[in-house]
Amino acid sequence: MTARPGAGARWLLRAGLLALGAFLGVLVGLVATFAHQSMPPLGISLALITSTVFLLGARLAAPSRAGVVGAAVGLLGVTTLLAAPAAAGGSLVVPGNTVGYTWLIGVMAASAIIVSWPRIQRAPRQRAASMNESLNEKETVAP
Repeated sequence: MTARPGAGARWLLRAGLLALGAFLGVLVGLVATFAHQSMPPLGISLALITSTVFLLGARLAAPSRAGVVGAAVGLLGVTTLLAAPAAAGGSLVVPGNTVGYTWLIGVMAASAIIVSWPRIQRAPRQRAASMNESLNEKETVAP
């Protein structure tokens, strides 16, 4: 069984996108999770918009889903970790109130929708003939 040419480079690109997406997802998740409780309607709105735009950018920028999957794993991982009940007297970052549940459900829904959204390929369009070429064709055609 022979390997396709460029398969190693493609695998390396996907692994790099996955790692970079996860790292950036952790950073965005940390900032957004700590900010979602500040200034009640504004904080949660900005946190959800920021995380959604980040995931959309990762989805549109990468040639494969690896980047957005890494970003979603990093974002959801740090959000879930910070929402877990604190052990041994630590503080809880995502409390069990309406804003906390909105943050958790919102970031999960945005991640699921953006990761699973299909990439729509547009059909290549043929280049239109110039105006002069179409006029010349009309003159040469007999009625």
